[in-house]
Amino acid sequence: MKRLSIVVAVVAPLLLLLVLGSATANPTARRVKQVSRPIAAVAMDGPRLAYVTDDNGVRVWNVRTGATTQLRGGAGRYMNYPLIPEVAIAGTRVAWITVSINGNSLETWARLYARSLSDRTAKRVESAFRRDGIGDGTVEIWDGNWLTGLVGSGNVLALSRWTTTPTADLRGMRISRQRLSVLDPRRPVLRVIASGDRSIASASADRGRVAVLRTDDTVGIYSAAGALLKQITPTSAQEIAYGGDRLVVLTHAKTLEVYDGKSGALLHTWPVQTKAPYLQPGNLRAYGRIALYFADSRRLVQRMHLVDLATGKQLVLPPNSHPGASANAAVGPLGVVYSVNTYRYGSSPKRAGTLVFEPTARVLALIRRG
Repeated sequence: MKRLSIVVAVVAPLLLLLVLGSATANPTARRVKQVSRPIAAVAMDGPRLAYVTDDNGVRVWNVRTGATTQLRGGAGRYMNYPLIPEVAIAGTRVAWITVSINGNSLETWARLYARSLSDRTAKRVESAFRRDGIGDGTVEIWDGNWLTGLVGSGNVLALSRWTTTPTADLRGMRISRQRLSVLDPRRPVLRVIASGDRSIASASADRGRVAVLRTDDTVGIYSAAGALLKQITPTSAQEIAYGGDRLVVLTHAKTLEVYDGKSGALLHTWPVQTKAPYLQPGNLRAYGRIALYFADSRRLVQRMHLVDLATGKQLVLPPNSHPGASANAAVGPLGVVYSVNTYRYGSSPKRAGTLVFEPTARVLALIRRG
């Protein structure tokens, strides 16, 4: 479950904007949107970008037309709970998960909501409750249900569900009721397409297919109907990203293994450029020829790496001063989107966000120039 965790706060210097904005003589293809609140999470499908602000607002920005649609109004101020750590978009449908935590036992409610751009209101689809169980003090033990791994693309919104219960000796957890589910496009219900210990957890979706990173480090690529289209066995797997018929695997050896998503053939192995002993979970995004990941250069600092998966060349952008930027970046068939958040305190406080979209050609040109 650690690989599914997502930290939603991020601070990034405006220098990040200047680096990408001045890289080409074609500024008309670049899109920048100012947002009144810091960005907590983003997801992209085609020209549409779903984003969450830190006051629990959910909106969709069309990078082609510039139009913005509000799906959930924000509170106008920072919200501790509920958080919205996960959002996904598939065509004109958007789904998000709210998380509320209470008490010393970390009683946690996760709730799934969905709404299309034409709907008047969002609909609650599913809920899950869990609490931090009593253990022997060496292992965090959860008792209850999980609802996470929300992904979307094309006509598919998918997620994973399972249940954990403490073992009799209180030294671990048993996992049961594992299910990979898709959200029915006609009504607000989840439909199970795969079950068992090889069906979790969903990590990426692309063009009607869902990639699952299993607990045994194998990767399963499923159709929306639940057919296993391809099984890939990397050398090891800490995290995966799937899109544009490419599967990218972050290994425990700190390399990126690039696989053909259809044949399963290993195409390339590129090193991860970091001296950090580990990488934050939830940091890998990829589509086609482009991948991005975040690496800790020191405590509470992250740098975003853009990778040309065909050549292995990487561009390292200026650091963020707080972990969690990965929730604020996405890669799709049209390009890369990321956020730059402003937190200013003192006599003139300010909390705001900026969304930046860079098309694929410009990103590849940036990486090539180094």
